[in-house]
Amino acid sequence: MTAVDVRERLIGSWRLLSYDTDEAGGRRGRPYGDAIGRLSYDAAGNMAGQVMRPNRARVEIGDGGAQQVRAAYLGYIAYFGTYDVADDGRSVVHFVEGSLNPEWVGGTQRRALRFDGERLILSVDVQKNDAVVTHSLTWERC
Repeated sequence: MTAVDVRERLIGSWRLLSYDTDEAGGRRGRPYGDAIGRLSYDAAGNMAGQVMRPNRARVEIGDGGAQQVRAAYLGYIAYFGTYDVADDGRSVVHFVEGSLNPEWVGGTQRRALRFDGERLILSVDVQKNDAVVTHSLTWERC
């Protein structure tokens, strides 16, 4: 599949089905539990993504302690920007313009991508201490 074909297939809104991690030794995890999320790509090259741990504790403005605010922040991923599909069609790069995590602003988020039937699977390897953890997010079209 060419980059143009992949880009055409990406366009639209996607609903998160699962967010899983795989570590060396076969350990699997679900860092956000039964995570919920949305991902969108448009034909003009814009994208936005959000993933959330469900049932996060409420934090009332002015009442939230540092731990409550930290827990709410760590239970949510959100960013937007533009995107481009690699020439081989096997990855997508998100050029981050705005993010809940200020460290990501102005940077890139590269995700390996593949389609499994009508599902989109995005994954990334993340260095954690001395090991690599693979994060895989499976999406279905809304």
